[in-house]
Amino acid sequence: MTEIRSQTVQVTTAAVDLQTHLADLRHLEPLLPHDKVKDFSGTEEEVSFKIQGGLQIRLTRTSSAFDQGVLRLQGGGAPFAFHLDLLVKESGSGASASVLCEADLNPFMRMMAQKPLEALFGHIAGQVEAKFG
Repeated sequence: MTEIRSQTVQVTTAAVDLQTHLADLRHLEPLLPHDKVKDFSGTEEEVSFKIQGGLQIRLTRTSSAFDQGVLRLQGGGAPFAFHLDLLVKESGSGASASVLCEADLNPFMRMMAQKPLEALFGHIAGQVEAKFG
């Protein structure tokens, strides 16, 4: 498994409030890069969207809430198996947040996908920081 992690960002929002917000997967839409994501739709527990190149991605919440600061999302639609963890923990007077992806990438796919995925997860973390900082 290849592990790809965003930077950890600090926000002034309480961890429980940020966790409650992110647990509704529809709230992921404004965190995604609008120039690379289209046709976002879904429910509180499952969303789908097209990424640049036409690939339809599905994310399904696999836990009902943040368990010890982690919300796990099972991915589908990609040419490889993956899951995302949204990590939100108490930190000082606010919270720290990051995105962790574990993907089953062969060496060729890792070479092709790692940089764009790092950029995507970095963008998501940056949007969390901008919105909740």
